[in-house]
Amino acid sequence: MDIEKVKRYSLIEVSLLAIFTTGLLIAHLIVKHRSTVVLSSGISLPGSGLSVSMPEGPGWDRTNSWQYEEAESSMMLISQYGTPSGSGMAVRCRYVFSTPDGSEPDLLEQKAARINAMIQDVYRVGPECPMVYARMLLRSDPREEVYLGMMRLESNRSVELLVRSFGLGGFHGENVFKTVATSIQYRPGQELADGRILIEEFLSIQSGGGYPRLDAEEAFLIKDAAGKNLGYYHARHAMPNDPRQIPGTQIWQFEYNFQKLRSELRLNPRDKNYHWKTDVRNFRTQGTQVYEISPDENGVLGVTHNAKEVRTFPAGEFFLPEPLLIQLAYVFLQSDRSGVIVDVLNAKGQLVPVYLTKIPPARAKAKSDSAQSVVRMDFLYHTDSYEELLFDGSQNILGKFEQQPGRRPRIWDAVSPEALQQIFQEDFQASGDQVVSNK
Repeated sequence: MDIEKVKRYSLIEVSLLAIFTTGLLIAHLIVKHRSTVVLSSGISLPGSGLSVSMPEGPGWDRTNSWQYEEAESSMMLISQYGTPSGSGMAVRCRYVFSTPDGSEPDLLEQKAARINAMIQDVYRVGPECPMVYARMLLRSDPREEVYLGMMRLESNRSVELLVRSFGLGGFHGENVFKTVATSIQYRPGQELADGRILIEEFLSIQSGGGYPRLDAEEAFLIKDAAGKNLGYYHARHAMPNDPRQIPGTQIWQFEYNFQKLRSELRLNPRDKNYHWKTDVRNFRTQGTQVYEISPDENGVLGVTHNAKEVRTFPAGEFFLPEPLLIQLAYVFLQSDRSGVIVDVLNAKGQLVPVYLTKIPPARAKAKSDSAQSVVRMDFLYHTDSYEELLFDGSQNILGKFEQQPGRRPRIWDAVSPEALQQIFQEDFQASGDQVVSNK
């Protein structure tokens, strides 16, 4: 027997075994690294009771706060992962303000059809906030795996979680999905439910079921913080004595070097629907934009625009038209509620929850010796979007402080329609407009 040859072969086998073992260890570490998902601390969405943690760490890039997604009427968080080889992952969490009718599996089928995907399996994850989710394969590229989940919440809200994985293997994508889904925390407050009760009270008043103070006319001189006139706002509310007649609102708004707006709103408080048409002329662009909001025969609210596709909102929900916010504030002042959240739709079909609270006049941005009460309205799609309405002791409105994202603060002083006519007379005559008064 050649002892040296045996020793040599044994050494080779030991070396191969060591290499194999090292390879297994490296593979194990890679799998373990990929299966370990590092999450951010919970990212809370104001006014929702919702908090979500998103993937972060080496290779990940994410948003630090919730972002408004106008086309989907939702707030969104995004986290993305990429490698030099081109593989990667996208994670998106959406908080949807208005969710279509249907069960979670039915809605997942609709979502799959929209992205041209095939549902492979449907599962459920999360003991505290259960989420129904589906594993999907894209018809255009079966190598890409998609995990999409839905969680229905109160007040027709919902959470959608989407994970798309390409080149990383399905196991890693599902692991990321489950980790994020189980991080979701939801603690709804009373403000949304109280907001819906307040809306019902408001509609009852509009139908003739109550008699709190509702101004028939609103006229404001719009100024900047230095007191320079920027434009005007004038709304005239027709409150018919006959409850069978439909209340109407006409609105004129003019701002120098910016825009001119005309709007007509017809609210049917008994049927909880309305027809709203708005013409907006932007002085910096050509042409007039026309927006129209009305329900179809099934109660589905549609938003049409002369330059875009139709948007719809499901039937059975009422979204307060923005011009009626001041009217709603009167009702809110007389209630014993300290804070409510209501869903508000603006003339362009933008849906945003608004948080109404009562604050001391000393805390208001705009000061007035006559102010006895203040209603603050936070538009919950952006942290820097709010208005403060100032009222005197008789609940006459004194004015409004307005802060919009990316714009300087503006002050709206309550004046008479005749005062607006006198200040802006030349502009009205030049454009053919005029302020019309009921008084």
